[in-house]
Amino acid sequence: MLQDPATRARNADRHSHIGVRLQYHANGKWEHLEALGWNEVGFNFYHAQDIAAPLLALKRGLTHFDGNIVWRALNTSDEVVLATLVNELIFKRAQAVVNDAALHARLVKLIRVPGMVPEKRKILASLGQDAGDANMADMIRQRRLERPMFHYGVKVQSDAWTAIIHQALSLSSVVISLEKWSQALAKP
Repeated sequence: MLQDPATRARNADRHSHIGVRLQYHANGKWEHLEALGWNEVGFNFYHAQDIAAPLLALKRGLTHFDGNIVWRALNTSDEVVLATLVNELIFKRAQAVVNDAALHARLVKLIRVPGMVPEKRKILASLGQDAGDANMADMIRQRRLERPMFHYGVKVQSDAWTAIIHQALSLSSVVISLEKWSQALAKP
């Protein structure tokens, strides 16, 4: 069964157990960023400043490549942070039900629908996720402490990027093994 590209990109395993330090070129100088939620399709990152240009000149060490900003979220209000958190929780649930292809596809598509936070919270509750007001308020408070204002998603089509993440996976294979081992122990 063929998947549309957006669903395929969201289904690919994402890694955040280690950040990949990169630099991007802006205003005539190189600035640092940490790639999170990365895979062969791309990554996301947080930054304190608005980046207007969709094309990013990136580098790691002496290796240069380009990426395209395909989405951005402005974290200026609790509503925006709440919507982001709800979508992240839905994504985690989608990853947990990957064996149920129909439910998995519906959840992945739901992430792409803007707004609908109350409805999405009801869906999370029906899937056993605590999406109550007190829990969400705590999560919003924590997120505001941890992350700057702007969140970006970057798509990368580059052999250089592929080599960088394969090296990161190779170097972090022990962490991945421990993660899988602890997840296996946590399942009833």
